[in-house]
Amino acid sequence: MMRLEGLSVAALALAAALTSVAPANADDVTYRNERFGTTASFPAEAFPNQLPAPTNGDGLGWSSPEGAEIFIYARPRAPGETPQAVVGQRADTDEVTYDRSGKRWAVVSGYRDGRIFYERYIFRGDLVHSVSIRYPESERATYDKLVGPITMTLDGPAGN
Repeated sequence: MMRLEGLSVAALALAAALTSVAPANADDVTYRNERFGTTASFPAEAFPNQLPAPTNGDGLGWSSPEGAEIFIYARPRAPGETPQAVVGQRADTDEVTYDRSGKRWAVVSGYRDGRIFYERYIFRGDLVHSVSIRYPESERATYDKLVGPITMTLDGPAGN
């Protein structure tokens, strides 16, 4: 194996790979909801304005001057609620263009009120954690590329 100043090429490659998948940059906001423990990260410059906090403490939202919004929150899971049911509910109220679900997660996107939306849900015990991103279609080039990296940071513990 080739060595470079005491480090093997394999070790350098591993270090580079780990660095490239770091979950947050210095300019990212990582929000943690105190009530439910929901967390997610997003670029501060994409959503610079924090919205007023809801009185129930379920989560928070941020917006951009261009009309984009992000909401990070959790809620109690309804009895018998499944990821597939969440997808079905979105289809009842929104123009859904993409949806996928698994045993403990769901993703749904499309159009709501003339804007693009993308939502990811993870089911943990009696809680549903979510991140929702909405933006004008005119901002698609900016926000489409952020949706995947942001929503994949969503995490949260199981409830009681």
